[in-house]
Parts: sequence; C-alpha cells; structure tokens
Amino acid sequence: MNGRICRDESEDAFARSLHYLKYRPRSRREVIEYLEKKGFSETAVFEAISRLEQYRYINDEEFARIWIDNRTRNRPRGEFALRRELKQKGVSEDIIERMLSGFHEAEPAWRAVLPRLEQWAGIEWLGLKKKVYDHLRRRGFAYATCEEVYKRAAEYLGK
Repeated sequence: MNGRICRDESEDAFARSLHYLKYRPRSRREVIEYLEKKGFSETAVFEAISRLEQYRYINDEEFARIWIDNRTRNRPRGEFALRRELKQKGVSEDIIERMLSGFHEAEPAWRAVLPRLEQWAGIEWLGLKKKVYDHLRRRGFAYATCEEVYKRAAEYLGK
C-alpha cells in the first residue's frame, strides 16, 4: 500500500511540474523548490525531476540559453546581471560560464538606451552621460559598455 501512495504522489508531483513548466522554462532548482513548497516528499520530488529530465522538460543548459536570449531581446541586461539572475535560478557556475562565453553586451545595452534617447535629447552632455550610465549600470552592464554606449548616444543626438 505504501508503494502505491508514493507512486500516486510521484504522479501528482510530475503533473504539478508539467503545469508549472507550462508558463515558461524553469531551472531544475526552481522545479525542485516549487514541488517542495507544495509539500511533496523527497522521493516524489526526485522521481518527478528524473522523469522531467528524461523527457528533457528541464535542462539547465537549455534554460540558461533561453533566459539569455530572452533577456537580450526583450529586457536587455548586462553580463553581470545575467550571471546573478541565472545563479539565483540555481544554474551552476559551469553552465553560466559556458553560456556567457562570447557574450557581447554592446548591442543589448544600446537597445536598452535607445527608447530613452528621445526623453534625454534636451539634456546637456554631462547629464546625458549620467543618465546613460545610471540606466545601464542598474541593468548590470560593465563600465566599458556604458562608455561605448554613451559615446554612441551622444553622436546619435548630435552632442
């Protein structure tokens, strides 16, 4: 009887996981924390995670790639912020390092600033520099990237 209860619980955990994954990709740790929060036993969580990995519904390397692509396109972030976000999601340092090798932040940084340039057009050059740097630093971009994007913004605005 106990094996049957555990099997039912594992099935429930698996079903809950699928529902949780329906909205967006998740890291392995996110799914584990979700199932633990829902009160599933360690055995049920382990079995559900094993099945999810077997069916490739969770894969931290793929999750990191999707996260970086999504952030780069929709809500541009610098390498520092991407590292922090992925680490918070439970992705290993090794995977983060591989996924961010060769990451160039200049274009995402420019896309982050471009919508604001019209607002900032009337600001003198020093104020513009502060606005660009503050905007980009809050999003995890490196100092060198801020400088490069500031110069491009100043040229774009004819300053």
